[in-house]
Amino acid sequence: MTAPVVDALHEAGLFRLSTPSELGGLEADASLILDVCEELAFADGSVGWAFAQNITVGAYAAYLEPEHALPLARAKASAGMFAPLGVAHEEAGGFRVSGHYAFGSGSGHAEYMGGAAMRMRGDEVAPMEGGAIPVVAFIVPMERVALKGNWDVMGLRGTGSFDFEVPEQFVAAGATFPLIGAPTITGGPIYGLGPIPIGTISSVGWGLGVARRALDEVVEIAKAGRARMGQLPLREQPTFQRDLGVHTMALEAARRLAHGSYRTAVEAIARRDSAEARDDRIRETKAAASWATRVCKQATQFAWETSGSAGIRNPSRLQRCFRDMCVGAGHLVFDDRNYTELAKKILGLETAVF
Repeated sequence: MTAPVVDALHEAGLFRLSTPSELGGLEADASLILDVCEELAFADGSVGWAFAQNITVGAYAAYLEPEHALPLARAKASAGMFAPLGVAHEEAGGFRVSGHYAFGSGSGHAEYMGGAAMRMRGDEVAPMEGGAIPVVAFIVPMERVALKGNWDVMGLRGTGSFDFEVPEQFVAAGATFPLIGAPTITGGPIYGLGPIPIGTISSVGWGLGVARRALDEVVEIAKAGRARMGQLPLREQPTFQRDLGVHTMALEAARRLAHGSYRTAVEAIARRDSAEARDDRIRETKAAASWATRVCKQATQFAWETSGSAGIRNPSRLQRCFRDMCVGAGHLVFDDRNYTELAKKILGLETAVF
C-alpha cells in the first residue's frame, strides 16, 4: 500500500476492525468485516487483500496474554504468515523460534509480524496431546524479522507479500498461541471461531469485492458498445444477458451464504452449544468460504473472457481483477478439502482435527 492509503486506513481506525474492543479495537461482527473488506477490494484488489490479512493478525490479539496483546492492538498494522514453516523449541517461559516464510501480505507497513512453527522436543516434533496438533503461532516486532523484498508476481502485485525470515530468537509464551484450538483470552464469541476460521472472513469479503468489480467493469464495457463484425452488440446478446444474470445471482447467493454461515457459527459459540455443534457450524464456515470464493472466481473469469480486447490493455481494471482473483483464490484456506471435511461429517465419518 502507498503511504497515503495506509495513513487513511489508520486514521479511520480500520486496521483495528477485528481487534478486541477491550484492547481498543472495534471488534466488528463477521458481517461488518465482510462488508468493509468487500468495499476495499472493490476499490482495489491489492489494497483489499493486504488489509484483509492485516486485520486477521490484529484479531490474533485475542489469543495473546494482555501484556503482549496490547502492543499488537495499538500497532498501526500487523502482518504474517501462519503455515508451520518454522520450529519452536520449548524453553523456560516460552519458545526459541526460527523459520523462513512466504506470503507476508501487507508486511511493508506492518509493525508486528506473525508466524507459526512446529513445537519441538529436542530434535523431534512434540507428540500430539489430547488430539491437538503441535503447532504454535507467535507474534514478534517487525525489527526482529528480515523481509526479503521479492514480491514479483502476476496478480495481487501491490500487496507486498514478501518472503520473510524469523532469525532464531526467544518468544515469551504470552506472545504465542496454539494455531489449532486457541483459547480466547480477550474478546467476545467471534474469536471462538479459532485463528484459522476467523482469518477466512476478511479473505471471503475480498473475493466478493473483486468479483463485483469485475462484473461492474464488463457491464461498463458492454454499455460502451463492444461489438464484433457480424454480431449483435454485446449488451444485446441473449447469451451474455443470461450469463450476466446467472453470475450476478450466484454472487449474491455466495454473499448471503457467507454472512449467514459466519453469523450462525458465532451465535452457536455465544450460546455455548455443545463442542460438537460448534465444530459443525465452524466446519460449515470453511466450506462456505471455499464455495463463495469459487463463485467469485467463476464470475471474474466470465467477465474477463467476455470483455475481449477491452480487458487486456493497460490500464484495465478488469484484467487486474482477473489476475488478482487467479492468485488470491488459490489461498490454502479455500482448498476443496473443506468440502470433503463437511461431507465426512454428513456421512458419519471421522473428520480431521484441523
